[in-house]
Amino acid sequence: MPRSTSELYERLKGQSRAVAYELVEPLTSFLTVARAVTGDLDRVLIMVTITLRSSRHPDFRSGAAFETGEDAALPGFGTNVRSVADSTGIPKETVRRKVRELVAMGWVVRDGNTLHYSALGYEAATPVREAMLRMYARGYEVIRQVEAETAR
Repeated sequence: MPRSTSELYERLKGQSRAVAYELVEPLTSFLTVARAVTGDLDRVLIMVTITLRSSRHPDFRSGAAFETGEDAALPGFGTNVRSVADSTGIPKETVRRKVRELVAMGWVVRDGNTLHYSALGYEAATPVREAMLRMYARGYEVIRQVEAETAR
């Protein structure tokens, strides 16, 4: 087994062409599902960024039940349009417009300038989460395969 992330990276890099299909196919599937659910890949990236802030919150991580309903925000630290634009490279005005769309869809809740992932958004994103988990599970299988082959 590799002793570090960098060692694992180097092993995968050495096998990148051999495992390209196994790694790219689940990513393509994830992006296709995410685009179908959200209607737009910029929305996907914005939602993932907002989710990232939520997923660091202890109440979100605990798996405790959360409020449901159209305006229910999930536990999270929140973020703002400027932070999303800075971290994704999407122009600020595009983020602002896409956030307005996500708020109208009920997937994001705005509290002043702070944006939170909503319970409705979480539920709507179920197929996206499932595609992401399948992608990571497949990646794990590929890593195990590369490890087995390099151990021989």
